[in-house]
Amino acid sequence: MVEVTPRAIPASKGRFAALDGLRFVAAVAVMLFHYAASTDRWGQSFRDLSAPLFGVAKFGYFGVDLFFVISGFVILMSAWGRPLGAFVASRTARLYPAYWFAVLFTGLLLLVTAPQDVTVKQILVNLTMGQSAFGVEHVDGVYWTLWIELHFYLMIGAFLLIGITRNRILVFCGLWPIVASLAEASDAHLLSTFLQPTYAPLFAGGMLIYLLSLDHRSFITWLLLGANVLWAIPTAGSDAADSIARLTGRGMNDLVMIAVTVCCFLAVMCVTLTPVRRIGWKWLTVAGLLTYPLYLVHEELGWTIISALAPHLPWALTLAIAILVSIALAVAVHIGIEQRAAKPLRRAVQTAIESMSQQEKRPSRRRASDTV
Repeated sequence: MVEVTPRAIPASKGRFAALDGLRFVAAVAVMLFHYAASTDRWGQSFRDLSAPLFGVAKFGYFGVDLFFVISGFVILMSAWGRPLGAFVASRTARLYPAYWFAVLFTGLLLLVTAPQDVTVKQILVNLTMGQSAFGVEHVDGVYWTLWIELHFYLMIGAFLLIGITRNRILVFCGLWPIVASLAEASDAHLLSTFLQPTYAPLFAGGMLIYLLSLDHRSFITWLLLGANVLWAIPTAGSDAADSIARLTGRGMNDLVMIAVTVCCFLAVMCVTLTPVRRIGWKWLTVAGLLTYPLYLVHEELGWTIISALAPHLPWALTLAIAILVSIALAVAVHIGIEQRAAKPLRRAVQTAIESMSQQEKRPSRRRASDTV
């Protein structure tokens, strides 16, 4: 079997504008779910205000599943052919500046509007992004997905240590969901927590779609992708449907759940494996850049706006204001924080990693010289 080398990365350096646009769609879907399906901030069920919009918004929970498929594609693409230090520096610079702002902003908002829901200690621990490991509640509910993402990053980091090749990725994507499910079934809690059996087929599917973007003729890659899509239905798809029923009071039948789960994969395939991948509209790339800050800041901010305005304004205007303010803040975070902090932070992390690496090598050289 022929290995795919880093040189096989598309000439566009892996930038898929349509995929950026799809990421923004996923963020908006999640935002609509929080604003129009899973909150009581309207003073009544949103279903009573607009049953049609509620019926659409409740599917926004699947935006998280779509995010995970996209992450499988994008993170493998960003790691391919890069040293571990560069990957760690890149991910740190991408994740933390906007996240730190979001934690502080949302924490302050809650301290003012709902002080019973947050503490200063909780805010400080949340700044690490590892609050789940310490048993500390998230300042904002959306942060739970970042904990899942961090597990995936650790796996990719392990791959970078041993070397990323096409065959290794294929074996990993074939075994990961199976081993994760076996760990869960055997009550191996620590291993199950690390392998994330519910979401493993989503990430693995995204990784396989990336391999197909390099070589779409591989039968084994298509076969493994199909297996992960099928595996995602009783795991991620069923979990999403259960969460929707619990959070909104309205569930969905199995056929709808299956269709939406499969569409999460099909959407990523459409924008990366078809001529749609050639679209280069800059506004889609800009939308993609706004996705992460929008995801981080929208929930508590929007709920606060809805609580304040819903008794006084029509629901449509209140919803529009909540959405527009959230997007405006996301723009401000991207321009004012991400664009200013990302490069310096990446350089600082890269320098620190290189310094640590050099310090580890020096003693081994001295020991070698002592034996001469």
